[in-house]
Amino acid sequence: MIRLPMDDLAAGERQLDAEQARYVVRVHRLRAGDTFVAFDPKRALEADGEVLSRDRVSWRVRIGPPRAAAAATRSVTWIHGCPKGDKADAIVRDATELGATRIIFVHTARIVAKPPASRVERWARVAREAARQCGRADAPAIAIETKWASALAVDAETRVCLDPRGVPLRDVLSRAHGSIAFAAGPEGGLTEAEVDVAEKLGFVTCKLGAFVMRTETAPAAVLGALALFS
Repeated sequence: MIRLPMDDLAAGERQLDAEQARYVVRVHRLRAGDTFVAFDPKRALEADGEVLSRDRVSWRVRIGPPRAAAAATRSVTWIHGCPKGDKADAIVRDATELGATRIIFVHTARIVAKPPASRVERWARVAREAARQCGRADAPAIAIETKWASALAVDAETRVCLDPRGVPLRDVLSRAHGSIAFAAGPEGGLTEAEVDVAEKLGFVTCKLGAFVMRTETAPAAVLGALALFS
């Protein structure tokens, strides 16, 4: 079934915006009478939808009664030093598909570029698309922090800082319960000072394994491992 992200989901008729119309009509070629599933990524709701007709300016659809839908059941925060290029898109996409509920990009000592605050809007769109593709009804909250300590000030029962000098990650994940937060560095990793700050704030330093991964690979590896222990 075709899934369509739609904010402020409510029963009744409404017009599709330009992006929604392009996806429903041009990409999937739906016509009047065809059905789809609309979901609200902010409230983890979904509803059955039906394409009605097209007037002179847009397509109209009918939305049925909203219902609770499949969403992340565990609070998982992913904190990441701002990567260069489009690697952040891959991080958002993978973290969304693997159940992260919050993603925080942060300025660290070894980042190459500082993305503007406006980039959050783009990442939110990437997260909504990833949620649509994987059948998830919610999407993670996304933010940028300029200070490492501020980004680490999260409410989580288990806190993990990724660093090659730490203990094996599996030792921590095997006994972790409840909310969890992970912190990872950009290309070049974290400095010793940044790891020290994390440890003082209650983070356990962990290594992924025998090999050093690229910065954009870490979220998939870590969150995939977390899913096995959940």
